[in-house]
Amino acid sequence: MKKTKKNILDSAHELFNQIGVAEVSLRAIAANMDISHGNLRYHFPSKGKILEALHQRILEAAMAENRQLIGEKLSLKNFKQSTLRGFSVLYDYRFFMIDLHKIMKENPGLHKTFLEVEKIREKMYEDLIERSIQEGVMREEEYPGEYKDFILRIRIFSDFWISSAGIYDPVPKEELVEKYASLLMSMFYPYLTPEGKLTSGISLGG
Repeated sequence: MKKTKKNILDSAHELFNQIGVAEVSLRAIAANMDISHGNLRYHFPSKGKILEALHQRILEAAMAENRQLIGEKLSLKNFKQSTLRGFSVLYDYRFFMIDLHKIMKENPGLHKTFLEVEKIREKMYEDLIERSIQEGVMREEEYPGEYKDFILRIRIFSDFWISSAGIYDPVPKEELVEKYASLLMSMFYPYLTPEGKLTSGISLGG
């Protein structure tokens, strides 16, 4: 990527985090960089294109994390560290999660990509749960679709924990990420077998 395009994305990223996507115009991004509005529009003709490029950064980090998790051996023990790293990335791009509904509504192409990525994330959870069941760490379903419902709850939590944290938890990034990653992991606890409660590394209260 050309240096100017990278600098535009870095500047937009900073402003979006500071004051929100809705409050940032292309002119504001150009002014923050001390370049002309026309120069910026040459590289990114709309704010939507900037958001698509920033989402690509998030996506690349997420896909790299997914590959690392699978390479380490897909397991609940490794998943905690993966969640910490993933939540750290989401916090760095928190504007995207805070303004998620508005961004999706105003950018249909990005919305389509987001849904496709969600299918990959859902498959990763399905594989993690299936392997944990096979290894005796998690129990079998008690009713049809129980784990499908569980994965849906994880998705909702993952998409909106940053918005909730912004209201209730004015604490440093590291503390915030640790807290919410631990909360996500605690959601697995009711599904663990007695052996899983001893060996998975998951415990209530972190």
